[in-house]
Amino acid sequence: MKRKNAVSDFASQRNEILLNNFRSKLAANSSETIMKIFKKTADSPAPRFWVSEERAAVVIGAMLRGDDPTPEMFPEKRDMFREIFARFSKMRASNPDLPIFHIVSEVVNTPAPRQYLSAERVKRLVNTEKKRRRAQRALNRPEESIV
Repeated sequence: MKRKNAVSDFASQRNEILLNNFRSKLAANSSETIMKIFKKTADSPAPRFWVSEERAAVVIGAMLRGDDPTPEMFPEKRDMFREIFARFSKMRASNPDLPIFHIVSEVVNTPAPRQYLSAERVKRLVNTEKKRRRAQRALNRPEESIV
């Protein structure tokens, strides 16, 4: 179980990708509602699965033991772990001697068919990233000199 307010190693990469995807979808679909654009952003492909290798290994290990934790998860997360497990099973069948963690790590770092985030979650992440960038620009802005 992740701890409250835990920040993953890839959070800044994920947020930057989401913001860029959101902006390109917004430019291409300016007549759509903003929530539809967040939904399209959530449905866009991702360069990797947004879960740590360690967490994925714990969940996949539980699934291998027959103790499937996915029914209690949110639908997006459940779908993500089931996709990871399917890819893991396929890779393990062709490489049975590789350690579980190695296979899980390989799978997690392959491109994902979608973000596996809800539109509401994408909205929060995009708005947080925009706010962070605004604050960063304000810090980098040179002070106006008094003449």
